[in-house]
Amino acid sequence: MSKQHKDFAVRLVNALLEVHCGLKSDPDNPCKVLAPYPGRDCASLDLTPFESQTKCADAAQYFDAVQDVDGLLDAYSRARQDKRFEQDLPGASDYVTDYAAEFLERILQRARAKLKSDDARRIAALTSNLDIYAAVKAVESLLNSQADLTLLKISERLGWSLHFDHLAIRCGSSAQGDAERVVDNLCDQHGYASCQLHGENYYKFQDGWNAYVLYKVLDNGQQLRLFIDQSSAGYSAQIIQHWNHVYGYTAHHLALSATCLVNGMRIAVPLAEQTAAMESHNIEVLTATGEYTGGLLEQVFTRPELNVDIPEVIREHLRRYDRSLEATIENGKLLELISRREIQSALKPDYFALYGIDFDNANPLHSAPVYPYFLPAQAAHVIRTSVEVA
Repeated sequence: MSKQHKDFAVRLVNALLEVHCGLKSDPDNPCKVLAPYPGRDCASLDLTPFESQTKCADAAQYFDAVQDVDGLLDAYSRARQDKRFEQDLPGASDYVTDYAAEFLERILQRARAKLKSDDARRIAALTSNLDIYAAVKAVESLLNSQADLTLLKISERLGWSLHFDHLAIRCGSSAQGDAERVVDNLCDQHGYASCQLHGENYYKFQDGWNAYVLYKVLDNGQQLRLFIDQSSAGYSAQIIQHWNHVYGYTAHHLALSATCLVNGMRIAVPLAEQTAAMESHNIEVLTATGEYTGGLLEQVFTRPELNVDIPEVIREHLRRYDRSLEATIENGKLLELISRREIQSALKPDYFALYGIDFDNANPLHSAPVYPYFLPAQAAHVIRTSVEVA
């Protein structure tokens, strides 16, 4: 990491510790804070911003003018054709069923028949701030989730600014290098990059899956994160590769966060407040995690969108690996609610200067989280809860 980024992290740590007594400095690294939690070791959070060359927010040319459902689906189709996606990569679909294309087409047809124009405009307003890849995946995700649409409406009504946090893409197995193929395409064709911070670009989990994390900063100030998941070789019953087999490369989940302006300062909407708002609209929320981080990263899944229309021949195939897969495979799509503490206003101009962006406090896209990464223990927790509710 550059000296400029590390120096900013030290300033950020010092500013944070002045106002938050629950976090501790790391005696071994001035760029980190420690978050103690009962009965276990401290979680270590490195606050060094990731390095990135600012890229164009190229989804705007498709989604800016959307006014209705036909316009949204047309914008989606044109954006999808403009770049190379997973289905265009040799070998990427070798282990994906034909049903995956049918599943996606059914989502689009249902939207054409039932989606309201107001919802189409809300979706376009969010996706127009993204790049082509994230916009295409987000549209597919938003069209497949009542929870997502509910959050868009809640945010509009309460005056929250809603932010794209990350997408998780389900790949196959490391035995075939499935995630690696997708990562290469995202870096070569879509301008994403791995984080230079050791440990924040690749995670490996004890229950048989691994994930690459990619980052991108757009010229409008929007930050993008992608979680590229796959099952690890040798774990034949691990769910992620089977999700990919059935659903292809549609997102496992879309994670959204919310902020609001209070006395001219942008602050994160607490996770508990997001959760209460969703539950008041009959959206069930699972078990949250991250309460020990002082608001640096709190996250929770809503109950998955179930898909019970999986063909019997696919169900039989899954039962050969593990009978529990027949139920868990129905968890087709989730929404993740995220709350990330915002950098103090006085430091934000210097933060955005790292990316060559002039900070504008009134611009909701100029949201800057103190901690932009993920805690592996929390990532494992939320994925586990999504399987347990099957």
